[in-house]
Amino acid sequence: MLEQKRLSKLTRWTAAGILSFSILLGNVFPVHAETADPAAPQISQWSVKTLHEGEKYGIYPINWYYDGSFQKAITPDKFKTLMEGTTAKLDKLGVKKKVTSLSFPTDKGITRETVITSLHKLLANYELPQAFDMKADMAPTDYMQKKGIVKGTKAGLELDKPSTVEHAAVMASRLVEFAYDAAGAGAEGLMWKVTNDKNTLYLLGSVHLGTTDMYPMQKSIREAFDASDDLWVELDLVNGDMSYFNEKMQYSDGTTIKDHVSKETYEKLQKVLTKLDLPGNAFDGFKPFAISTSLSTLGYAQNPEAYQMAMLTGIDNYFITKAMLTGKPIHELEGVKVQAHVFADVPPAQQEKELNAMLESILTGNGFKESEENLKKMQLDWVEGDAEGLAKLLEVGFEDEASKRLIGERDKNMASKLAGLLEKEGENTSFVVVGAAHYVTKGMVVDLLKEKGYTVQYLQ
Repeated sequence: MLEQKRLSKLTRWTAAGILSFSILLGNVFPVHAETADPAAPQISQWSVKTLHEGEKYGIYPINWYYDGSFQKAITPDKFKTLMEGTTAKLDKLGVKKKVTSLSFPTDKGITRETVITSLHKLLANYELPQAFDMKADMAPTDYMQKKGIVKGTKAGLELDKPSTVEHAAVMASRLVEFAYDAAGAGAEGLMWKVTNDKNTLYLLGSVHLGTTDMYPMQKSIREAFDASDDLWVELDLVNGDMSYFNEKMQYSDGTTIKDHVSKETYEKLQKVLTKLDLPGNAFDGFKPFAISTSLSTLGYAQNPEAYQMAMLTGIDNYFITKAMLTGKPIHELEGVKVQAHVFADVPPAQQEKELNAMLESILTGNGFKESEENLKKMQLDWVEGDAEGLAKLLEVGFEDEASKRLIGERDKNMASKLAGLLEKEGENTSFVVVGAAHYVTKGMVVDLLKEKGYTVQYLQ
């Protein structure tokens, strides 16, 4: 039973492991689990768009969607968790507090008015700039309505009714977005504006595994997306059919990895699996490239909650889902077959060489740590809008052959397709999300568009 659970966990992360070489490059493939589908989240249609933003802030646990209580009256414990999470997020604005800590109702029967006044009290505890327009003589409910944090219905606000977890989470999410926008704060991101005549492209670089510090994004990024006619990505990982890539990852002739690598490599793999407390046959059906790229994400597999949040806050996932929620068309620059062949067509000898490098890094104890540090640095550079810092990191940390395959010829093809969008007749605006390395690396997409004579501006 224990071995079965380990194999199940491993299977869920195998395809996603491709991220080790391409976290910045947008090559993302969903896991192909052999487990039952998770329970459907309990979220109302009216709240989906708001919670799509708010869940990224880290102000409440995502498992609230699934525990059967999301649309029921909020308990004192959950209300306390939400208020503490919202406080922590607002604290990151760096605005001075009037009082170090606040107390909030802990008894049963938390009403909608309780939630509204508590959130207002929380916000009023900061020495806010004039942009917040918070007046002492304005009632909390009036202020919260004026700023769009509370929205009434035909039945009115129904202030005396118990607040559900969902209602409280929605209002807290709106409060955070309002506060960050009013303060001119939010993640800077890595975005360029490219124009030709009446056509415009907004190029946003992606980090696939994200962090709550990436949200909310600067309002200018969200407005650029809203102003765009469509979304372009390398691969629509949400709606696309990943079966082709999954097939390329595995042997289909009945052989196993043991039949395709040297005895020394296989023994080294067994040592790594033992170190990771995984069964010796865990990767038997997978090709070397799938194993090496998967191993680097197993650190996340040991903490499913952290991995779930990292995936949830990934830039690609965020905008694809946002496009689906707003009815914006989604187009692919490459698609699954193109990206699958980037990995699968590498000669077997090179695949084994790269697998050995990954195995050695894990056995020496530096592999996971170095990968985690690089990811954190990538995320920080994205939050701060530091394109130069990210470019320097890529120069140092992505000089291996596997990484070099991910940029180069592909960038020329992407730049050519983007040029086609810029040459379309009429007035067109597109929002383009691809791995940040394609933009910040010298001589790649951004530089190629400049060479074609288009006006390119880095937005900060």
